[in-house]
Amino acid sequence: MIFQNNIFASVLVFALLLLALSPARLAAQTPVLGQDVIVVLPFENNSALKEYNWIGASFADALSELLNVPGVRVVSTDERELTYQRLRLPLASVPSRATAIKIARETKASIVILGTYDVTAKPDDKALSELRGTVRVIRVNEGRHAGELTREGAWAWHPYDFGGALINMQNMQGTLAYQILAQRDNTLPFSRNQIVAQATKVPPRALESFAKGVMTDDREKRSNYLQNALKVYAKDNAGAVYPQAAFELGNLYFKQEDWKRAAEYYARLQKKDPHYNESAFYAALSYWKLGDLVSALGAIMPLTSDMPLTGIYNNAGALSTAAARVEQKPAERERLLKQAIALLERAKDTAPDDDAVRYNYAYALTLAGQHAAAEEQLRAARTLNPRAGEVLFLHAKSLERVGKTEAAADADNEARKYLPNYARLQTEWQKSQATTELPLRLNPNFDLLEALKVHTPQAEESGLNTQDLLVNARGLYDAGRDDEVLPELNRVLMIEPMNAEAHLLIGRIYQRRGDLVRAISSLKTAIFWDSKLLDAHVLLGRIFLERGDRSQAMTHARSAMQIDPNNQEALALHRQVETGAK
Repeated sequence: MIFQNNIFASVLVFALLLLALSPARLAAQTPVLGQDVIVVLPFENNSALKEYNWIGASFADALSELLNVPGVRVVSTDERELTYQRLRLPLASVPSRATAIKIARETKASIVILGTYDVTAKPDDKALSELRGTVRVIRVNEGRHAGELTREGAWAWHPYDFGGALINMQNMQGTLAYQILAQRDNTLPFSRNQIVAQATKVPPRALESFAKGVMTDDREKRSNYLQNALKVYAKDNAGAVYPQAAFELGNLYFKQEDWKRAAEYYARLQKKDPHYNESAFYAALSYWKLGDLVSALGAIMPLTSDMPLTGIYNNAGALSTAAARVEQKPAERERLLKQAIALLERAKDTAPDDDAVRYNYAYALTLAGQHAAAEEQLRAARTLNPRAGEVLFLHAKSLERVGKTEAAADADNEARKYLPNYARLQTEWQKSQATTELPLRLNPNFDLLEALKVHTPQAEESGLNTQDLLVNARGLYDAGRDDEVLPELNRVLMIEPMNAEAHLLIGRIYQRRGDLVRAISSLKTAIFWDSKLLDAHVLLGRIFLERGDRSQAMTHARSAMQIDPNNQEALALHRQVETGAK
């Protein structure tokens, strides 16, 4: 995590600085309900027990997730950390007035949430240690705490206090999120219990292990903590994967160049999980390092439609080129080259000044026999980077193929200067007119800042309509085109994460595929957001009955009957559970 212990000391100063500013100097108008952008800062540990610093980051991450409801945009953990990086905020110093304002302004936040806490340790059982704290909600443009006008016309505000045993921390986080949302909107369509249930989905001990893991710089300890978080989570969730822990383990092993284990953990994330796109990107790189081009392409190709980024187009195109280079079947080789050329052309269009992209594009064109087009791209790449040895070598061969012998000789002479392995490459070329040892250039870094821009909290503004998407998804589902349904449903959830029907359809698809664990997860999510969704209860009842769990099956059968006692599917399920039939 970007934050260190001493940065928490700046939080109170930040609050005072914001409160000291007059409303007139910040903005004249109060934000209209539905336009709020919220940034949550890590809470400050006021106790002397530094081993509990992880709690401050946990509150920031949890509230950032729980407050993300329709009508509100919450600055994600990744966005918040990138803001600190962009502002070059010194971690060991208290922000100046200008810097404090920039933290909120840079994220376009209208509300800042900050807090402090104390811990009274219980040596015999740390889970029972006492946690007490206070949260303040500050409206940046008004320069004051959130609250309301009294009948007398005075501004009334109050801090949000929390406390209890550490093992109940997630319950506190859910309660805080509900209180903050309810104060902002007294017509909030979610109950306290719903939000607390969302907050407590991660077992407390798994959360503690995860938080400690990401906050230590000791590689062995980090691995042990994160592995433990995965085990505890899986034990309490029917073998499910704790996606954040898997992602951090992937990062740990990727940095150690342990490509096999990095790919293993990155590949555990599903499309619905946080960091899925980043994981798929680095999984592809890990598989590439292992020489597994099939798995590398399998990881990155879905991103080309969901994440229109230069680095993704470039890497997918380069991997397609590498696969075509070794493919023996003519038809498959042609398909891979067409795919590579299309992807790399898109990469070139999005980043015309990237010499690596133009080089890869030219490489694919060369393999496809389009030497004139390849020469044009390599000429541009040489202008961008005149000393790139691989570019010079490939340009020499392209010029030779199009009959420009004098220019080819000049490029070849330049390649000799800047390409250390020129002799080996030239020997290969003279023997087989091939360039199999000439490397392709993959982008090693996922552009998180650009990804945050396109992974759109503002998707609603782009004209996407959830109802139209759902109509299309239903048609595709009825036609059995499940692979096309899922992207549509994911687009719905990008706009409206709590759309119960989308989660129900996803559950149906996984049930149809036989992936019952993921089906159960999606159907439970659908019920979480709409407890009266009869179809979800019926399908869950059938799944649990099929698995031999009559108790859970009966629970959902009864729920379905309470929703509609005359529904034939609910009645049939209830009879099946009572008789034990499957």
